[in-house]
Amino acid sequence: METEFFERIRTCDVGDPFAAADRIRGDALLSVIAGERASQGPGNKIVACCGRTHIAWQDSYNQRYFARVRTLDHETGRWTPGAILAEGVDEHSRPTLAVDSQGYLHMVMGGHNSPLQYQRSLRPHDASAWTAVEAFGRNTYPVLLCGPDDTLHLAARDGSHSGMEFWEKPPGGPWQSRGLIVTRQRRFTGYTGMNNDVAWGPGRKTMHMSMAFFLGRKPNAGEHSRDVSGLYQAVGYMRSFDFGRTWRKDDGTPVPLPATPDTLDLLEVGESNNPKPGIHHCGLAVDSKDRPYVGYVRHTPTPCRAFLKTPDAGTWRGLPLSEAVASHWPGWGVLAFKPVMTSDDVLCILAQLVALGHPDENWAPGIHGLPSFWLREHDELSRVVWLESSDYGETFTPREVLPFDPEQGQVMSSLERPNGANPIPAGARPSFIYTLGDSRYADEGETIDNELYWVRV
Repeated sequence: METEFFERIRTCDVGDPFAAADRIRGDALLSVIAGERASQGPGNKIVACCGRTHIAWQDSYNQRYFARVRTLDHETGRWTPGAILAEGVDEHSRPTLAVDSQGYLHMVMGGHNSPLQYQRSLRPHDASAWTAVEAFGRNTYPVLLCGPDDTLHLAARDGSHSGMEFWEKPPGGPWQSRGLIVTRQRRFTGYTGMNNDVAWGPGRKTMHMSMAFFLGRKPNAGEHSRDVSGLYQAVGYMRSFDFGRTWRKDDGTPVPLPATPDTLDLLEVGESNNPKPGIHHCGLAVDSKDRPYVGYVRHTPTPCRAFLKTPDAGTWRGLPLSEAVASHWPGWGVLAFKPVMTSDDVLCILAQLVALGHPDENWAPGIHGLPSFWLREHDELSRVVWLESSDYGETFTPREVLPFDPEQGQVMSSLERPNGANPIPAGARPSFIYTLGDSRYADEGETIDNELYWVRV
């Protein structure tokens, strides 16, 4: 019965992604049944290695969600059929992808307060066949790295919402939890929203981590839990020189584990209600000098202000990213962005912008502590843009990658990350995927089908 169901999914597959794309929306149309969160999530979804590009995303079919993977062979110009991997519990269950030194692909499907699901490709550089699912933990929003000895490292919010759990898998061995490496302060007893980004320094010797905190208290009688969530929001940073066993602040100060916002490098923090702080974590990149660049957006007191910070002489200095956006796209603000550094230190920024001044704007107080929540009904206001810097973020230059489509929103963009044996070569640029369509939550009994495009820069 399940085999018949999978065959029905495959009837929706795009036979030739290059032929199906119009080259305006992207180079390749990978899926026409991509879910509402098909390309979202902090984990890497694109691996380019040894003449092939592998891409993971999430399809939705008949109100069920599946991890999918397709591969482009650059020599032949052909795409493999889409492999169907693990099934997720909901639209939060997005895949993350890495490659080891032998060319084997590793995929973890994120749970949503449910077990993570791991699979490995059966052959090197080949995404057509995979091992059976190995379930472990109970986590959400995983970020996966592959170390120089092919040990897998993973950080994700734990199922009890207590903090960030750290996992590792040695080659040929099982997944092992190292416990919580980040937690909330004790005074916050309510809903914990926490997501992270982890990136390698040069030579995969240093592990850099940035993370977001979305904390609140338990509701009193008559209060809804969402009313008191997100009262405290922050973005922090720490690094490890021993593959996650111990962690330090940027100045070398040891961070006792589990870390809290009070003990790590705190780049941004807000604690208030009506409006709530409105801080959105965007991840980090690392240059050849082992220097991190941490990004986030803040919507209070004014919306869509982008921040990109790097350590400098004992402090975290802001770079002029928001000013560059305002200069090149007046009337637009930054909703989210992702930074990635190439091997020759070109800082690439893939940003989702939103048109400002819409009559339905509700940035403050926003909804549920999320000032951008109103945009889930206005995806048509969103566009994907590209900026890059060859001077470590001192100046930014725009590059045309996608024309704006005023009818459909360009949302949930995900940029290729060097998270294993897949550096972004000197002179090259990372590719990306994005979703064209709806990013709102599906109604009961509804399946949202979007187009998913791959774009090479």
